[in-house]
Amino acid sequence: MNLAKIFNSRAAVSIFIIVTAAFVVLILTQNILFTIKPLQELENKFIDFRFLERGSSDELVCENIIVIEITQETYDQIPHPYNRWPWPRDIFANLIENLNEAGAKAIGIDILMSGSDSFSPSNDSLLFDVIDKYENVVVAGKVDIELESMLDEQRIERSLGSNKAIKRELKSDFGNIFFEADSSVGIVQVPKDDDGIARRYQPFVYSSAVEKRIPTFGFALLNKYFELPSLFTPTINLDENQFMFLNTNIPRFDASSFLINFRRADQKSLFPTVQFMDVLDDSEFQTTDEIDLEIELNTWDDPEHGLLYSGLFENKIVIIGSTMPEDRDLVSIPPLIAKRKGDNQIYGVYYHANAIHNVLSHDFLYIQDKLLEAFFILLLTAVSFYLSVVFRKIRFKYGVLLELANIISVLILLLIYFEITNWLFLQHKYLMSMVGPSMALIVGYFGSTAYHYFRERRQNVMIKGMFSQYVSASLVNQLLDDPSKLRLGGEKKELTVLFSDIIGFTEISEKRTPEDLVKFMNKYLSEMTNIIISYQGTLDKYLGDAIMAFWGAPIPIEDHAYLACLTAIDMRKEIQKMLNGNEFGRDLNLDIRIGINTGEVVVGNMGGEKRFDYTVMGDDVNLASRLEGANKQYGTRIMISESTYILAGDRLLVRVLDTIRVKGKTKPTKVFELIGRKDDPESIDRMQKLKHYFKGLNEYNSRNFEKALAHFDLSIQQLPDDRPSWTYFERCQFYLNNPPSEDWDGVFELKTK
Repeated sequence: MNLAKIFNSRAAVSIFIIVTAAFVVLILTQNILFTIKPLQELENKFIDFRFLERGSSDELVCENIIVIEITQETYDQIPHPYNRWPWPRDIFANLIENLNEAGAKAIGIDILMSGSDSFSPSNDSLLFDVIDKYENVVVAGKVDIELESMLDEQRIERSLGSNKAIKRELKSDFGNIFFEADSSVGIVQVPKDDDGIARRYQPFVYSSAVEKRIPTFGFALLNKYFELPSLFTPTINLDENQFMFLNTNIPRFDASSFLINFRRADQKSLFPTVQFMDVLDDSEFQTTDEIDLEIELNTWDDPEHGLLYSGLFENKIVIIGSTMPEDRDLVSIPPLIAKRKGDNQIYGVYYHANAIHNVLSHDFLYIQDKLLEAFFILLLTAVSFYLSVVFRKIRFKYGVLLELANIISVLILLLIYFEITNWLFLQHKYLMSMVGPSMALIVGYFGSTAYHYFRERRQNVMIKGMFSQYVSASLVNQLLDDPSKLRLGGEKKELTVLFSDIIGFTEISEKRTPEDLVKFMNKYLSEMTNIIISYQGTLDKYLGDAIMAFWGAPIPIEDHAYLACLTAIDMRKEIQKMLNGNEFGRDLNLDIRIGINTGEVVVGNMGGEKRFDYTVMGDDVNLASRLEGANKQYGTRIMISESTYILAGDRLLVRVLDTIRVKGKTKPTKVFELIGRKDDPESIDRMQKLKHYFKGLNEYNSRNFEKALAHFDLSIQQLPDDRPSWTYFERCQFYLNNPPSEDWDGVFELKTK
């Protein structure tokens, strides 16, 4: 049989399609020629899902690592003026002395100290001498990471001997003036994936300044713990794809890092954590409380209860770092629990502690070999392909149902593979790729479909319909199968847009501590957002203390104007609840202004190619913002446009405010104040008391300023706090003394935004 006959046979064509499809999947998923970020991010999300599925090992406790945390309590207990950052370096010197007295084996200071002591040069000398004395301290450093050196395997090979001898004097202090004390530095920069999650840990980084590999913070501490040279770094076994640290083989995830096996959500329960002040407060140190109360506490060396005698630090690795949110040393990790947003964030000091714990306990995640992954891709492509061929050979009246069964079978295979990979991760800490094999099943199915189409030339319309249906089955599949769906742009729709802003926010912020202000803003924004969402609104963004939201997209809503108005009413009611509560004090002078407009806007994904938001744009969006600001002119709280009033006003209590021309616009706009719901007794009573306001407004628009003045005066007597009545009262007085021109149209022009 000649080659042409073999190639033309069904088996040969099938094999050719399978191999080609598998090759395409390998090219797309293995980062051979290029990286497709959405696929890489999807693979990372599968890793995160496995962590979440495994959950938190709440019984696990690491006994070899102690974390000393810097908190606000530490600041409060350091006497003035030394309680401002950066602290005097002698504080750290005393801490190191105490820890060594307690038998700590390795001490890491996860704080960059790039400048001299701001209090006294002698403090730097004290810390320098203590580090030099004990030779068990690692300081934090940073480098300009030369990523390409980690990706070039030949360059890695040439650098393998760099830890055998330090032949040249280092030319950099790595951003820490205390490096020279012991040449013990650990790089603290955290490698993050494109989605901002830190899943990996680098044993070392390459410093172009000194042309050497420098250990990262965790491995520098391990060097001290195992009494290795300060700049010792693991070697690389390319054949086994491992980092080799002493007798520990660490499976590589990529060329420069391994995956951290995060085990417990509550980091303070995993790693015994001690307050910085509890270690510092010995008999020679006077805390603020000791000075104020004139007593000796001495949490460190008290003969009966002191930490010094607890044995807690004996032969342990001790890591010192901040756990204060304002220091922004927060690292996002794969989620172990999913109770609320932010549960996957830990402080940097615990990030390093987890990596060290993995090494000490040999608790690693083992990565699927690339050749084995390629084999699975080829195998699953073939299984999916031939399964689809078998289904299409079946003669059945209802071909659509048969095709549906075919799809379901592929999905079942996908589910089986997914469950197997989960089981291997949960039971054996073995991580298998999900995107490549999953795509192989899908591509195998589509490869079979294409083969059937070109071979049989039948059911053309049905096949096209199925392809269309499959691609649009879910948004994720649309993005993966059709990258053009990621293009920027939007569509025109009639929506209702709301802007709100806190009145006098600057004054509120000046009267509160940063902690109280953050607590207040979190409470305020949470409550306002809940109200917006409860009325089917879409939260667009927070602009400082301002909120922007819209109704009618992405899901069309018939009553979008009415729902936006109800939202505004309830937002003000919630403000009143906050004022009546005790959480933020009775002296809180809080209120908000709200502007609402309905009109045609552009809604969709706006931004750059790498980052975009789902938002709205257009003149009617700007008008809603202007109406929020226009409340200042009239002393009102909720101002709506005429277009919003037309759609929703008959179900609400509103009053005409004015016809205004906002800054930047030539066309005047009629505006209204939203009083409340039609069935609200308080709003009904207020509307009844505004009868003279409405009469005065009619006289005002008819240029009868004297009669209008009388009515507005009566309105003020009824409602002394009604600012619009006062506004028109003052205008009438002005026009009586300065009559407007004959072409006066009653339009008031706002000069400010």
